[in-house]
Amino acid sequence: MKAGIIDSPNKFGFWEFSIGETMDFIVAADISELSGCDVLLVSEEYCGGAIGTLMENIRASEKLCRIPAAAVTSERSCEDQEILFTLGFDDIILLPACPQLIQRRVVSLVKMASNCCSERIINLDSLMKMKDAECGAFYVCTDDFENIYKFVRRILERTKKNAQVLVLTIEDSKNCDAMSCRNEISTLSHAVKLCLRRGDMATVCGDNKMLVLLIGADDEGGHLVANRIVSSFYSECEDQDLELTYDIRAVRA
Repeated sequence: MKAGIIDSPNKFGFWEFSIGETMDFIVAADISELSGCDVLLVSEEYCGGAIGTLMENIRASEKLCRIPAAAVTSERSCEDQEILFTLGFDDIILLPACPQLIQRRVVSLVKMASNCCSERIINLDSLMKMKDAECGAFYVCTDDFENIYKFVRRILERTKKNAQVLVLTIEDSKNCDAMSCRNEISTLSHAVKLCLRRGDMATVCGDNKMLVLLIGADDEGGHLVANRIVSSFYSECEDQDLELTYDIRAVRA
């Protein structure tokens, strides 16, 4: 088993101590240096505001897209963890953690990926018993959003109903690095969840964008929802240099 780790070269000693006795590993600054890996570990501390872009590059890479990936972070807030999952990570490893726990999580992630094959049997009774009690929008990763969007377009074609696609973008008026935007993406995610209905869908795109699908909304209704999200965001955002803008388009079946 080999782990590919995106982290500072200065952290080699930490990873040698944590997993070096049980598996091979490589610490790299960029995904282009990774090859032959069974699992990917990405340091949020090292990547900072670029972690979303890096994850997009991983999922777009032919050689890395099917490899399970875990974010490694010391951030324990539920909002930050939710954002990491919506970026497409398969798991989150929280630090500090003892070497034995880190090793178990990494091994479990590899086993989980090997079990999630296309031949997996779906039990109809279990499917019928599934429940979703969460309020607000349905959050998915970007790849799932694209696939579900295609399906929704087919439904709209049959039912003749309306839908709007909303893109929300956080921008720094002082052109600082991406970290300031990354720090407030969880604030935007929370605002979206508060303002949307259970039948709507949302995903985080990169470090400063969110994509929302508003089912059953016309142009006027879409702008009302967008303005409600903007107001909610500004009421919670602590960085006065950030600006939230949006673009909205009708879904054409």
